[in-house]
Parts: sequence; C-alpha cells; structure tokens
Amino acid sequence: MPNGNFALLDTSVYIENFRTGRFTLSLLRSPWIIRCSAVVLHELRRGARTALELRFVTELARKVKIVTPTERHWLQSAEILHRIRREKGYDLKKLRELAFDVLIALSARDIGATLITCNRQDFAEIRQHTSFKVTYW
Repeated sequence: MPNGNFALLDTSVYIENFRTGRFTLSLLRSPWIIRCSAVVLHELRRGARTALELRFVTELARKVKIVTPTERHWLQSAEILHRIRREKGYDLKKLRELAFDVLIALSARDIGATLITCNRQDFAEIRQHTSFKVTYW
C-alpha cells in the first residue's frame, strides 16, 4: 500500500555515505521510513570487496525491510529501456547500467516512496519515460 513517508535509497547514497558519512545526519533527521531495494542490495554485495563492506551489506539486509521488484516491474523496465534505446541510441552496455535503476524507480513508485539518489543524470533520463518521486542528494 502506497505511503508517502517511505524512501528508497539508491546504491549511490549508500556508497557515498559508507565512504564519507556525508548523509548520516540527513538520514537520521529525515522524515522518511527507509526501505531497501533488493536491487540495491545486489549492487552493494556485488561491489563489496573488503570484510567491512561485506559485513555492512549483510547487516543492512538483516535490519531493513526489503522491497523486491515484481514480474510487472521487470516487464515495464524492458519497455522503458526499449524506448530509451530507440530515442537515445544507447548501446547495450549503457542500457545494462540503466536497467537496475529503472527497477529501483519502479519499486519506489509502487510503494509510494521517494527515491533518494546521487545519480541525477540517469534517474532524470528514466523520469522522462515514467513517473516517480525522486530527491537528489
């Protein structure tokens, strides 16, 4: 059920905060109930290299409610990526980079959440093809 008090953090926010702590205070003071996308957990785990990074991802997965893309999200994502490829002429590498971002955006929209990201360029591109709430940090 949609609720305007939820937020999904994009991978870029977790990485930046993990490295610098830049968003810690903002997150603690935020009005949102934070949820985590299964896609973001996948990206974080795939990129984790140190024991500390692995522990962070494991703890995050254990402590936060996870939002998982549905079959409908995967099909909508493919349609959106098809339109982007047709309009922008992006190669398959760029489309693969956008694919998970589209799934994150669709999942956020479905639960009525605001997507919080540092990745303005890609999510602005996606917003040209589907609506969702986003805040850029």
